[in-house]
Amino acid sequence: MAAPVLLSMRIPTFGFIFGLLTTLWCCNQSDDLSTTTLKPITYEYTGEGRCDTAKNRGVKVSADYFELVGTSPATRSINDSLRAMVATGIINWVDSAALAQTPAARTDLSKGASLFWESYRQMGEEGRMFGGCWELEIHCDSIYSSPEILTVRQATFTYSGGAHPNTQTTLQSFDRRTGHALKLTEVVTDTTALLPLVERAFRRQQEIPANGDLEAAGYFLRDGQFFLPGTFGIGREGLIFLYNPYEIAAYAVGPIELTVPYAQLKAILRKEK
Repeated sequence: MAAPVLLSMRIPTFGFIFGLLTTLWCCNQSDDLSTTTLKPITYEYTGEGRCDTAKNRGVKVSADYFELVGTSPATRSINDSLRAMVATGIINWVDSAALAQTPAARTDLSKGASLFWESYRQMGEEGRMFGGCWELEIHCDSIYSSPEILTVRQATFTYSGGAHPNTQTTLQSFDRRTGHALKLTEVVTDTTALLPLVERAFRRQQEIPANGDLEAAGYFLRDGQFFLPGTFGIGREGLIFLYNPYEIAAYAVGPIELTVPYAQLKAILRKEK
């Protein structure tokens, strides 16, 4: 078993973020909050239909993720969420009807991987199989850690035939006091006011002038309007927003990740209740 990894405490620049970064310094902190100890976990599917490299048939499913070391209710809740994230990364690529018949796959990695194999087998029986093994790889890491916040990045790589593989990245921040997975509306008070801040950062990163036509530049908008991405996370310097391939641009552009500094968000960050 791999040795636990100890991440030193990192303090964000602006202590007013969601109120979580202001109050705990005045309290006695337990070891579970003052440091983050991660236990690496590796999963590899070994069941029926696993990839036979000699015959170049079957599926390969693997995941590298982690759990927090600790026994507090908050830690257990975060660990449950981390396992569920990995399981979701698998079942997102399986047949929905098969998933409905195997609900345990939503939390059981092996059951989810078995459904991935069943999708492969079914396509083969229907004569729609592309050559080679299907692959699904998941990699998780901590991209920000403080006594109050843990932000995780999960990257999923899949290949199920076709011209190119698919990638999907998910960011998730947790309140380490409660184990709660934070939503954007729990971090900012006004997503309408947030939108132009994200668009400004997007244009700056993509080198599109403020008055430039995003659709003419090849980006995908919703009814001609810019939009917030489906995933975000709390970082050291600001809020991180990530657009996955095909979400706002073509596959060749790749994922687009940007950070809006806390100095620009001060007016809409939630305060301590």
